[in-house]
Amino acid sequence: MNLDEIKSLLENLTESEKQIAIEEWALSTQPLVKARYAIEPDDRSTLSSLEFSRLPQLLVSELKRQRITYEEMAIQIGVSISTFKRLIAEPSSAKAINLHTLLKELGIKVWLEK
Repeated sequence: MNLDEIKSLLENLTESEKQIAIEEWALSTQPLVKARYAIEPDDRSTLSSLEFSRLPQLLVSELKRQRITYEEMAIQIGVSISTFKRLIAEPSSAKAINLHTLLKELGIKVWLEK
């Protein structure tokens, strides 16, 4: 089976079936990064290294959901507003400690696996 066939099969799955497939795949491999929401795990999904590109959108929506401004969160995690904006825009290029602190403040548990 090639990549296009796999993509085609995945596109036909429902969102819950996609989530189950991703979780099962994550359990059978050793991804580099996984993040799991600490609050309401049944309503939240697992974010694996395959979906790391979704992190900026996730961060923005979580800040909105909790009604926290960029300025407030920047102060809360101890970074400048410009650093915070870069952190939101490109979390993959941010310092790990800043990203970890932000996710922790938002109530998102993060762990690294080798």
